[in-house]
Amino acid sequence: MAEKLAERLLGVEEFLEWESKQPFRHELIGGRVIEMTGASPSHNRINLNLAFALENRLESRGCEVFAIDIGVLVDLEGTYVYPDVIVVCGEQKFRTGALQTTLENPTLLFEILSPTTESFDRNQKYMQYLQIPSLEGYFLVAQDRPRIEAAIRDGDTWRHRVSSGLEASLAISSLGCELPLSEVYRQVRFEDVEVE
Repeated sequence: MAEKLAERLLGVEEFLEWESKQPFRHELIGGRVIEMTGASPSHNRINLNLAFALENRLESRGCEVFAIDIGVLVDLEGTYVYPDVIVVCGEQKFRTGALQTTLENPTLLFEILSPTTESFDRNQKYMQYLQIPSLEGYFLVAQDRPRIEAAIRDGDTWRHRVSSGLEASLAISSLGCELPLSEVYRQVRFEDVEVE
């Protein structure tokens, strides 16, 4: 069925109805259905480390961290995705009429890069994510080395910076927190990183 859907463009409502009946997750990028791949052990470890590190720093600031099966409605024209880690500060807005797993107002989005998703994460998702009015930061997290690329909103512009090396920290100034990369990459053995 996914192959048939991939042959034509879908709207978000049609996709959400179809996706709610699927045993595996899919994303909708520009109206096209994309099957999600499984995560490697390194991807999973980084995802958990990142979520815990953010939760520990942001809970007292009125923010909530999501790391499993929360979709983000990027636009009504055909983009619905499952970021690896989502931070929402303040009131959470879930899409009316959809499952309560469709978030409309993310504050921060994190994608853990892999060979099968990196092109989407750097290109299509990147351009669409930066259009979300509530978004303050988009982060590309490498899994083959300690490196996080950040796009941080500064008024109407986006500032880009890179944090690299286990001794570095990722500063998220809008939320007044720093994430040491040594925490994000705790117990990750880069020589064991698998291709997803």
